[in-house]
Amino acid sequence: MLILASASKARRKLIKMCKRNVVLKSSDVDETRYNNEDIYDYLKRVTYLKGLKFLNSCTRVISADTVIVYKDRIIGKPKDRSDAFGILSELSGKRHFCFSGVTILSDSEYRFFVDYAVVGVKKMTEEEINAYLDRNEYMGKASAYAIQGFASKFVYLIKGDITTVIGLPMKKLCRII
Repeated sequence: MLILASASKARRKLIKMCKRNVVLKSSDVDETRYNNEDIYDYLKRVTYLKGLKFLNSCTRVISADTVIVYKDRIIGKPKDRSDAFGILSELSGKRHFCFSGVTILSDSEYRFFVDYAVVGVKKMTEEEINAYLDRNEYMGKASAYAIQGFASKFVYLIKGDITTVIGLPMKKLCRII
């Protein structure tokens, strides 16, 4: 049995692209980053903990997490609308990195990989940011946007796999599973 340990609707859609018979489960863990924890170690720890919740002798579990890095700082999910406005204002007119880490677990397997993409965001006005925030797409999303949604109108560049930005790097994952 293959389990995707994720509450993300976008990840759930993506996994169905290469695996039809997958069980979808929500995995909620503390995603607080430790002091001085680098991106790789953070993603490795969080995705491992998400997958471990559902591991038993008959399963293979896939779990993932995505973070945005701008100016050597990890930007996570916004706390509220005001925080989201600040994040989007900061990213407006600039490029940032999107890292997605994936763990694959079974009784006999442990794999972890990270894929990344560079994303360029057009300069946005306050009105455009507020109109986007009115859609509530930002809630629960790393860096306050969902590239597969309305936010795609503000992106002028993606260097890398768009599914990495969405949250599940399918080019790499489908080769493994």
